Amino acid sequence: MKKNLVFSITLLLLAVLVAAAPYSFAKVCDVSEKVMKCHWTARAELFLGISSAILALLRFCGTSRQFRLGLDAGILVHAVGVILFPTLLIGVCGMPSMHCHSVTQPTLIVLGVLLLTVSAVDTVLSLRSRN
Repeated sequence: MKKNLVFSITLLLLAVLVAAAPYSFAKVCDVSEKVMKCHWTARAELFLGISSAILALLRFCGTSRQFRLGLDAGILVHAVGVILFPTLLIGVCGMPSMHCHSVTQPTLIVLGVLLLTVSAVDTVLSLRSRN
């Protein structure tokens, strides 16, 4: 039970950071007369972060191993999206000197990798246990 609580809290914190990063400490460009690509990436990351946080909150309630494995699978897919949106799917501003290119994109990649790693480790540990 303690392992479940630790993984749930860790996944919840990472998901909240994914949702908050583009709007706070790794801020994207402001919307002016032209809407930049980083604005749409921030919106996609907000969705992925909030939905991952909901899945992490549901892990607190889950008692069965299969339920938690399903939630971990959902978080894994979200984590892949967290990595792909700023890199391949939407991207960020093209100029390397832009804040979204130099700070937001690497931050989201690191958070996505951490979310993916924690969820994958929890999945492997859950599959190994026979409860």
